[in-house]
Amino acid sequence: MQKILITIFALFLGIQAQAATSATTNNWDSTAAQKRLNNIAYKLIKSNYLPDGISIKVSNEDEANAYANINKEIYIYKGMLNYATTDEEIAAVISHEMGHIINGHNAKQTILNSIIANLTGGTSGSDKKSSIGAVAVQELSSAKLSRKDEFEADLSGVDLMVKAGYNPLAMISVLNKICGNYVDIISTHPSGEKRLMNIYDYISYNYPEWTKKGYSTDSYNRANALIKLNVEERNASKRLTKKYEKEQEKLKKEKIKRAKKMLKANNGWNSAYNTLLMLNSGSASQSTESNSK
Repeated sequence: MQKILITIFALFLGIQAQAATSATTNNWDSTAAQKRLNNIAYKLIKSNYLPDGISIKVSNEDEANAYANINKEIYIYKGMLNYATTDEEIAAVISHEMGHIINGHNAKQTILNSIIANLTGGTSGSDKKSSIGAVAVQELSSAKLSRKDEFEADLSGVDLMVKAGYNPLAMISVLNKICGNYVDIISTHPSGEKRLMNIYDYISYNYPEWTKKGYSTDSYNRANALIKLNVEERNASKRLTKKYEKEQEKLKKEKIKRAKKMLKANNGWNSAYNTLLMLNSGSASQSTESNSK
C-alpha cells in the first residue's frame, strides 16, 4: 500500500512541477514583488504580535528557494514565486521561514555546524579513520535535527497563518508543487509525503474548520487525494489511530511553548549563538596576539 501511495505522490509532484515551470515570470518586476511580499509579511507580523527585526528581501535568482538567516532576514527567490502564486501560498512560504526564526533554528544549526567543524578539524594519521566515522555520525545527527526543524517551522507557520487569517491549507498547496518525495535518512528536509501529512494532521486536529473549508487549487486537491488515502488507512487501524492522537496531543502542548517564543525577540539558542561568536572572537584575538609575538 505504501509503495502505491508513493507512486501516486510522485505523479502528483511531476504534474505540479511541470505546471509551475511553464508559468515563469516573464515580466519580472522586482519592485512590485518586494512590495507584495512586504505587505504579506507585515500582516503576519502584526497579527501575531511578532517583535520587530524581521525583514523580507527579494532575490532575482531563478531557483525555487527561500531561506532565513541568523540576522532575521528572509530571502524569497524569484523562482519560488513561480510556485507560490497566490497571496496565501506566499504567506505559507514566509510564515515557514518566520517559524525558523521564532524557534531559533538558524542559531542552533550554526552552533551545531561549528561543533562539527571543531570535531573534524586538524585530524591526521591514525586518527583519520575514526574521525571519518565521527563525521558521518555528526552529519546524520545534523540532518535529523534539520528535519525536525523543518517540521517545527511548518507547524509554527500554520499557527502564524491562522492568526493572520490566511488559509493554512495553502502551505500544503505550495509544498505539493515544490517538495520531493525522497528517502530522508541523510537529507536535511523530510520527504514530501511526510511533510504534507504532518501539516494536514496538525491543521485538522487544531483548526478543523479550515480542513472543512478546503482550498481551491489543483495542487491542494491532488495532495488531498493522497492525504485521504493515508487517513483512511490510519482510521482502519486502532494502533495507528492511537499513535496519531498521542502525537497530536503532544504537538498541542508544544504549540503553547511556540506561542510564547513568538513574543520574544530572542531565545536561548540566539543567546548561545552570541556567546559562541564572542568566544570565537576571543580565540581569534588570542591567536593574533600570539602570532605577533
